[in-house]
Amino acid sequence: MPYILNIIAFIIIGTIILLSRKYDLFLDNKVSKHKKLVNTGKNYFVGGFIIFLFLSYITILEKNLILCTFYFSIFLIGLFSDLRFFNNPIKRILAQFITLFFFVYILDIKISETKIIPLDIGLQNDLFNFLFVVFCLMILINGSNFVDGINTLLISYIIMVLLMILFHLNNFIDNPDTIKDLIFILLIIFLFNLLGIIILGDSGSYLLSLYLGLYLINLSNLNILISPFFIVLLLWYPCFELLFSIIRRKIKKKDSIYPDTYHLHQILYKFISKKNNFKQNLNHFITSFIIIIYNFIFFLMAFNFHNHTKNIIFIIIINLIVYIFSYNFLKKKINNS
Repeated sequence: MPYILNIIAFIIIGTIILLSRKYDLFLDNKVSKHKKLVNTGKNYFVGGFIIFLFLSYITILEKNLILCTFYFSIFLIGLFSDLRFFNNPIKRILAQFITLFFFVYILDIKISETKIIPLDIGLQNDLFNFLFVVFCLMILINGSNFVDGINTLLISYIIMVLLMILFHLNNFIDNPDTIKDLIFILLIIFLFNLLGIIILGDSGSYLLSLYLGLYLINLSNLNILISPFFIVLLLWYPCFELLFSIIRRKIKKKDSIYPDTYHLHQILYKFISKKNNFKQNLNHFITSFIIIIYNFIFFLMAFNFHNHTKNIIFIIIINLIVYIFSYNFLKKKINNS
């Protein structure tokens, strides 16, 4: 994006934020315990609208109106959730499934291989492949929405993944300018999110993670030298936050549909908040920074192994062990304090 367009983009985003604050557009009411835990101030979920404008601009330039409609549909589901029109999580999940399946089928989005032989055999069946893609995308967008409970965390994580793609997989991508432009937009949102002025909201977290998921599926399909497990590693954190939460609550025989306040990022936030008297926004940043550094270390470990499946699997296993150990350690600290 030329510098003049960067300036124009910054002005447009700033104007949208000012209008939102002035007229209380995209105002987040935060009625749920899950959101009240870490956000008590007045926030605006305008981040999703900004991301939607950018993705619409890109897809219209590419004359891909079906993909643009796909983004709009997911944005709309998230927006209805933000506006409390979609309070029932079962109805929201059903809407996600129907929308994702329809567009995955229309756009013929498939996963070529996973390096897991029984699964790859199943993927040869089109219906199974479409359903598997929908399952993966649903885990990703809902896990990303969980992670977005801490300001800057999801944005930072996705910026880190995009930078990993841009610098480490540069030889495999054919649209680096789009990645650079998206990073620029996300950095602006990051700044206002850090200050507690705006949030991504459900609409932003759904839309941003959907874009990343589709991009990485396409990248993996077009480049056999990239191990599918390297893609898994890039997306593991938000996905595992959701899967671990479901498993944890199933073991305790609790309802896994409704959100709780015992995700890793939440108990880390509680732990940090009890150790200092910093302002809320600073505690958000510290929590986000620790989790991002933790993930970045494992990204560095995998830096030279994007085509070595066994090494990547080993790194993922170590990652999961560290996650579970850290989670149990922090939870005990919180319960004993």
